[in-house]
Amino acid sequence: MRSPRRLRALLAPVVLAVTAAVALGGPASADDPGVESLGGALRALRARALITELSVAEAETILEDADPADAQLALERARARAWRMDCEGASAILARPDLEGSKEAAPLTAIARGCMRGMAAAALVEDTTHGVVIRFQDDEDVALAPLVADVAGRTRDLLTKDLGVTLPRPLYVEIVRDQFTLAAMTGLPLEAAATTGTVAVAKWGRVIMLSPRAMGGGYPWLDTLSHELVHLALTRGSRDKAPLWLQEGVAKREEARWRPIEPFDDRPPAHDLAAWGIAAGMGPPIDAIGPSIAMLPSAEESMVTYAKVQSFIDFFAEQAGDQALPKLVVAMGDATRPDDLGAAVEAASGASFGSWKERWETWVKEHATDLPPEQRPGAPPAPGFVEVRRRVRLGELLANRGHHEAARRQRSAALALAPADGRVRAELAASLTVVIEQLRAGEVVADRR
Repeated sequence: MRSPRRLRALLAPVVLAVTAAVALGGPASADDPGVESLGGALRALRARALITELSVAEAETILEDADPADAQLALERARARAWRMDCEGASAILARPDLEGSKEAAPLTAIARGCMRGMAAAALVEDTTHGVVIRFQDDEDVALAPLVADVAGRTRDLLTKDLGVTLPRPLYVEIVRDQFTLAAMTGLPLEAAATTGTVAVAKWGRVIMLSPRAMGGGYPWLDTLSHELVHLALTRGSRDKAPLWLQEGVAKREEARWRPIEPFDDRPPAHDLAAWGIAAGMGPPIDAIGPSIAMLPSAEESMVTYAKVQSFIDFFAEQAGDQALPKLVVAMGDATRPDDLGAAVEAASGASFGSWKERWETWVKEHATDLPPEQRPGAPPAPGFVEVRRRVRLGELLANRGHHEAARRQRSAALALAPADGRVRAELAASLTVVIEQLRAGEVVADRR
């Protein structure tokens, strides 16, 4: 039997042709005479292309009744199972001797086994109305299922309109309790996840994200879910050819569009933070980010880089028109060589990527406003920070013991010191809600009419 390396070398000349055949021919079916005529290697390549586009059912049709002894076909069967969250099934296939030592199979083997360990005895919820399957590592998170399904459904509808890409049914989402499991199930190094504060990854055909209970102060987890679903849509629409600046920029632009605008959205403003990062020399150029923003050396660089790509995509979309992004996604999917990606930008917008990048940098430098010192990445704590933190903590302790009026006073004092702090505002609002309702309850009880 040929080694995986030798097999890839032999297949290299036909990869492009098979990819083009998938693009032009549409989804395969069992009645497609081309499926039966494909050799094992070509069938495996066609199946992989479909799995990459999240068309797993079509890929499984191609793999049906294929030679069970063929290692490449077995690998694609395992990949299809992993994309469906069947980690046990994928691991069983990958345990065969001709795949156990394969470098090509190694990443998939690692995440399948990590998934088996992390999600053993997990709770599974299927929402057929929204077309979402959710698996929870911790039973306590199952109450979140309706929210996950609702946001996933809204995001699917949004992306059909904004990007011209319809996500499949069902979508797969996994909620894990810690970054150890997140790393094991995605292949992201734990150190990188901890350094940049990564809380979710869209990979292996699904979204894998931390429970909002995993962090003391929580995090915008529903927007994060939407962000990661955008990545899946771009992978599907571009056949996994979208460069990182497009992936992250569009995901940041779209992540909160499933809901009404809120007061603290875009704070600090992406254009302002991007201009500050360019001036300060922080973060790489948008077309030189590397393999992942999660792999950048610090949380500050990650924050600035996200702002840069969001600012660029916002500028591009506004200047090139509403249809520029859907056209760009289609053009990326039609690309057959890396050099075609630049041509795709020009085909979708009438100007090259280099031209757009230059125009954006000029515009953002001219129109951005200075960031307040406290909003700059890595800025030292503002004056009074220690006192604010002390009063916030005291307010939390008092509220937990039911002393809501005392908690309100502490939180009001904290707000006077930090009027722009979203957490302080939220906690004071919570206290006010409780106190006002208590006063109203007292009035009702005291009313002798």
